[in-house]
Amino acid sequence: MFASRGNQLVALLLAIWAGLFVWSFIGFSATEPTGDGFTRGFNRVSGFLLWQFAAGIVAVPTYMLGREQVRGSAMRWATRLPLALATALLLAIAGVIVWARAMN
Repeated sequence: MFASRGNQLVALLLAIWAGLFVWSFIGFSATEPTGDGFTRGFNRVSGFLLWQFAAGIVAVPTYMLGREQVRGSAMRWATRLPLALATALLLAIAGVIVWARAMN
């Protein structure tokens, strides 16, 4: 059987999200650090966060379309992953900030 148009769109969005998510790590490791002193390498972090932001933008409509999938299906569970990882990254960043403030 052929997949429905909705499943194809969800699969396409998941592929785009996965590409952006993976590219954020590849770009981070492949980019040469610039700057001096404390700000050396900040360009790598900002590039990583930019690609993660782009992946997060794709994660929202992926999740919304995934809610229309059949309950309990693998596709519905797969559409939760992008938003869950984006949330985990935000919580990790907030945790680092809180930890750094507490150590001060």
